[in-house]
Amino acid sequence: MKSTLGWPRREVNWLHVVVQIGFPIITCIGAQYVTLSANTAMMALAHHVLGGISITAGYHRLWAHRSYRASLGLQYFLAVVGAGQWQLSILRWARHHRAHHSYTDTDRDPYDARKGFFHTHLGWVIEYKESSWGVVDLSDLQTDPVVQWQNRYYWVITVLVSMVLPTALAHYGWGDWQGGLLYGSFGRVVLTLHTTFLINSLAHATWAGTQPYSTTSSARNVPILDLFTAGEGNHNFHHTFPTDYRNGLHWFEPDISRHLIALWAKLGLASHLLTVGAEEIERVRLQSRSSSTHTVHSALPYESLPAMSWDKYVDLVYHGRSLVSIEGVIYDVADFVNTHPGGAHLIQKVLGEDATGSFYSAIHSHSERAEAQLAARRIAYVKRWNRDNFDTASKIGAPW
Repeated sequence: MKSTLGWPRREVNWLHVVVQIGFPIITCIGAQYVTLSANTAMMALAHHVLGGISITAGYHRLWAHRSYRASLGLQYFLAVVGAGQWQLSILRWARHHRAHHSYTDTDRDPYDARKGFFHTHLGWVIEYKESSWGVVDLSDLQTDPVVQWQNRYYWVITVLVSMVLPTALAHYGWGDWQGGLLYGSFGRVVLTLHTTFLINSLAHATWAGTQPYSTTSSARNVPILDLFTAGEGNHNFHHTFPTDYRNGLHWFEPDISRHLIALWAKLGLASHLLTVGAEEIERVRLQSRSSSTHTVHSALPYESLPAMSWDKYVDLVYHGRSLVSIEGVIYDVADFVNTHPGGAHLIQKVLGEDATGSFYSAIHSHSERAEAQLAARRIAYVKRWNRDNFDTASKIGAPW
């Protein structure tokens, strides 16, 4: 449901306008007539916490980043509760979030921090211009039965979970259907939406938080947000290690979702939890602090690399090797293809090609860690490599 305003000319999603502006107005006006009871307040708070977990541990870490695997029952639970948070379906949520990670702080980033706090917090939702977002791979979600089921019945589930359920609980539980509808539905949705949006806005604000792991993007650690978002406050860590199922590592970084996912794993409800080793995390932290972005102790020195002809490189890829060439250096990325934050397809399409233009794309800047990971995988240099000899090297390709 999109329309156009006359001045300035903007594409506006009126459904989002109704939710983002209408729900707070309804709550404020209704509060003048409906008293908030203790039971209703506790129910709304419990729903808010469960909602935050469904977005953080479900939408975000399970589906957008594939940081772990969940049992079928747990998937349905997270999908159903997540739908009640009014943040669209898993498929559409992952669409904008994967674009955010692949094109951070660029025109193709849905919540581009360069456009200011209001845009990252709320403006991008109202001016919902999906056509301007960067291309991402959603093939894994498009074939996921739980994701497709939720996408198909999204609005039915949303109304039942966010409106009907809290109203019915308050009515039959303690005779307060008006409070259940006003505070447990409208008010609670507003609270959950804005705490989620704070990760896009406050955790990317230049004046907030710290950047202990990387300064290549606007992402910042704002630990206080952990308390309101089920553990999403350490955003600089997350942007540096996006596939790690954890966001908080220390006691002063209360990552509720991390502990829940670990508990689910012990109960047999989750598996294949992806983590980055402690040594790698510390190396990246120290490297970022010293700004020695070109120091990679695990990388084979350039002078020790063997020479390889271009034809040999192409032939090896043809026979199954996962190799890429960037600025005349060949890298073996076999162990990294399927865990690449932007999707395996971005690497697969440049195997056997010159990927210089893609890696150094003006659209996306790789972090210090990404360059360090790449350096650790170099295996040879191309004989007589010359940038001018390869068309793809001089072009700006799709980022990977």
